[in-house]
Amino acid sequence: MAGTSGADASAHGRDWVVGPTSPPEQRQSADAGGGAEQLGEDERLLIGTDLADNERARFTVLERQTCFNLMSTRDIGRVAFTIEGDAAPTVLPVNYTLLNDTVIFRSTLAGTIMRYARGYAAFQVDHFDDERREGWSVLASGRCRWVRDSGELERIPQGRLPQPWVEGPRDQVLKITPARLTGREIHRS
Repeated sequence: MAGTSGADASAHGRDWVVGPTSPPEQRQSADAGGGAEQLGEDERLLIGTDLADNERARFTVLERQTCFNLMSTRDIGRVAFTIEGDAAPTVLPVNYTLLNDTVIFRSTLAGTIMRYARGYAAFQVDHFDDERREGWSVLASGRCRWVRDSGELERIPQGRLPQPWVEGPRDQVLKITPARLTGREIHRS
């Protein structure tokens, strides 16, 4: 409303007050310096973060074969995939087995994984020792495919299909062939 006269502003039910054009002075704390110490930039960046004790903890990036070796020691992991229209990925736990560097797991025909995970998916498995604050995590990503060919199913050795912990039939077999495989390990010296 620049250029509106006082009479025009009052006619519209508004009283315009023209004040100083410079910003107001910064207010001073009543307790100047009391608990408000100046922090350097590095300290400000660390506020609220938990830091590992670098003298005792080491972080290692794992090689591809080490990732496969570690994955073969576990039988529960998480499948991550996107559902069209969702803002974030869906992540679900599954029982799995590793066979010829391929993640094999089961689902139900009407399950969420069967409906949405086929295509590209990620698979994560990890193991942590809370007491020692050590552990590892492996993330595999690649094509997730429904195994329907009877010849391919027969090539899975007897007894190697994962046994689901939950009740009910899990008679559909899926597999993720990792195109990308990364792993991290933290250990104490």
